[in-house]
Amino acid sequence: MFLIYAKWLWIALFVQADFCYSLMVSCICTYKGLSKLMAKIGLFYGSSTGKTEAVAYQIKEEFDKQLGSGVVEVHNIGNATPEQVLGYNYLIMGIPTWNTGELQDDWAVFFPKIASMNLNGKKVALFGLGDQNGYGFNFLDALGVLGDELMLYGADVYGVWSTEKYQFNESKARVEEENYFLGLGVDEDGQTELTSGRIQQWVKDVKAEFSL
Repeated sequence: MFLIYAKWLWIALFVQADFCYSLMVSCICTYKGLSKLMAKIGLFYGSSTGKTEAVAYQIKEEFDKQLGSGVVEVHNIGNATPEQVLGYNYLIMGIPTWNTGELQDDWAVFFPKIASMNLNGKKVALFGLGDQNGYGFNFLDALGVLGDELMLYGADVYGVWSTEKYQFNESKARVEEENYFLGLGVDEDGQTELTSGRIQQWVKDVKAEFSL
């Protein structure tokens, strides 16, 4: 009788342990899933005419459609601090190119601060605005300059974008000997009608590359 009781006690303990293990695995998986859902993307942009700001919010709206509202938090780089930027593991940065390849004013002020930032492990996607017809020899240059600086201090850049359907002479944003830019290229002067579709596809690409 004692042996039968001991046998059933052992079985009960085994079943309970197996249940606890399954519950623990389920909780871990749920936590990982929730962590991804709760992951915030910090979008930082600089804008003088309002065009880059408008594109930034278009990108946010597209992420809202694809991932749910509240995932992307938008900041003007002119009011941002390095600590705010470093508070995100996922980043999107938007910059227009001014004149013959110059940084936008707010980005020009923030740019030297990048050297003091440890960007190791940060996933960054970039978008830039440029005018390929008016400034074909400097198209999206600021995007390339910003991307190079971020990578220099440890950031991993995602969301590269094909150079097809653009007409330009030179660009610092174009990866040498490759047919893609370091980020999404937007031309609100000559190709406004393509912006929406480009943003939709780019957000889809970035979402996948960020594993969100």
